[in-house]
Amino acid sequence: MNSDTLQIDSAQIAVWQSDSRFDYDRELVGGSENLLQWLVRNVTDWLKEQLGVMIGSDVAYYSLLVVGGLVLVFIAYLVWRRRSPSFMRKSSNAALDYELEEDTIYDVDFTAVLAAAEQHGDWRQVVRLLYLQTLRLLNDAGRIDWQPSKTPAQYVREVGEQSFTGLSHHFVRIRYGNFEATEAVCQTMKGLQAQLKRSLQEETARQAASQDASTQKGGQA
Repeated sequence: MNSDTLQIDSAQIAVWQSDSRFDYDRELVGGSENLLQWLVRNVTDWLKEQLGVMIGSDVAYYSLLVVGGLVLVFIAYLVWRRRSPSFMRKSSNAALDYELEEDTIYDVDFTAVLAAAEQHGDWRQVVRLLYLQTLRLLNDAGRIDWQPSKTPAQYVREVGEQSFTGLSHHFVRIRYGNFEATEAVCQTMKGLQAQLKRSLQEETARQAASQDASTQKGGQA
């Protein structure tokens, strides 16, 4: 027999055929795996090779589902946080564009509820009540037309008083901007409210004097 004739080693060929590393047809065809199955297989292989951890494909499958669900929830939370007014940081004027639908200025004994909130040190509630009390004051004076759907920015434009603008900024920063409510802030808001009251009283006095002058002039005529 010619010694140059190649001999086929059937046993070695069988070993190669059973080794998945030499299954080139699978790489070309792509197989019937979906994306999740591919991930499960690669995750289990990585854990086995890198950490020596053996887990079943079912465990890896459900683990990936849970992780994927958590990622989607986290993304949804980030989207909500970005769009929610409670987490927004805007300029002082833009920050006033929030609705107050859950608040009311009617049928509220502001003196009593403010005293109770101050006694308990609930300064966040004091801030809210001071603002609503001020809206009631302005509404009674005819300076605003209170509506539950209006925003602080709308009231600021209606009133046009610097003291009310400052008070509104404190309210919005604490109520919707997650700034800390403190006793000092509440005292500042009380001072601004007192300034606004004086301004309204002076305006009322001027209007009364103007009406008296008109009446006297009409009587003399």
